[in-house]
Amino acid sequence: MARAGLGPQAGIRAEVGALETDFTADSITQVPRSVGLQAEWNVFSSGANAAAVDAADFQYDAARSQLTGQREKTILQTFEAFAQAWLAEQVLNVADARVETFDMRLQETQARFDQGQVTRTDVAMTEARLASSQAQLEATRAQLAAATARLSRLTGVADANPVGEFSLSETGFSTFDEALNRVLIQNSDLEAARSMQSVAGSRLEEARARFGPSISVRARATHGEDMFFFFEDPISDVGAFVTVEMPLFTNGMRQASEREALAARSQATADVRNAELMLREAVSGLWGDIQARRLAVSAASRAEAAARLAAEGALREHEAGLRTLVDALDAENAFRDAQIARIQAETSLKIAEARLLSLSNDLETAVSN
Repeated sequence: MARAGLGPQAGIRAEVGALETDFTADSITQVPRSVGLQAEWNVFSSGANAAAVDAADFQYDAARSQLTGQREKTILQTFEAFAQAWLAEQVLNVADARVETFDMRLQETQARFDQGQVTRTDVAMTEARLASSQAQLEATRAQLAAATARLSRLTGVADANPVGEFSLSETGFSTFDEALNRVLIQNSDLEAARSMQSVAGSRLEEARARFGPSISVRARATHGEDMFFFFEDPISDVGAFVTVEMPLFTNGMRQASEREALAARSQATADVRNAELMLREAVSGLWGDIQARRLAVSAASRAEAAARLAAEGALREHEAGLRTLVDALDAENAFRDAQIARIQAETSLKIAEARLLSLSNDLETAVSN
């Protein structure tokens, strides 16, 4: 639409009416009719039309950046939903195995009670732990249902279930400064804010130019019936005109337009600065979070390895008669808890890395790779 204002405009004009004319000798009633073609071209507008085109181009760039940013946000939401659904499945598997373990432990405790080796309190405590694990299993099922529902909403696939383990390619950020510079260059929201700042600058130029001199070229061809020396007569005319306009007094409208455009530019500048500060804060927080979660994954992996060795050792000692089945089952449960802690730590790390990649518009590529 802005570009169309740079070219000529043409149209058809038709007119019909009633005219009553009184003069000294007589009066005449007539019905003037005319039809014609007219074309007009504003060949010079002090740069107002060109500024409008520039503003529209920048606004288009801003909308395109917003679309890209929304795409990255949708990918991030879907990635998080997939990760949470996958994690819920893993936790559900462990919770189910834990219920089986406590069920076996209850049977063992009951058998030892029958033999007089333990008290009724030991049996009651084992029953309580079995009931607690069953309640935890049902809570995990509910978490999985909620995660699956969210994944279905984001993907549009009914009863969506994660297939396989989620993963990301390497983040490619070796230092905080590298990550920050990448985000400040690539972030879609910041690009959109900068484009809107350029839009505001072009609007200010347009506001100033609208009250400058303008030159228009106009041509017309008309045919009709009108009064000619007091007699109705067919009249045709063809003409071309050059119009020069220069506003001299606008009753404050020009100054008000400039103030409005200046305020919009100041607001757009503030939006750019605010977007930069928010991104710096987000990158700083995510970078620290990622470093902490990497340490947590390392610690959880070591704890899982130790718990695995302890569980294997307890099982062999039970087989050798050095430990009871209850001791072996407790060690196995401790290993499952450590396994879940490691999976949760890895999932949280991947989500934090995905959020950082989303800020630099690299998440889609990382997921695709």
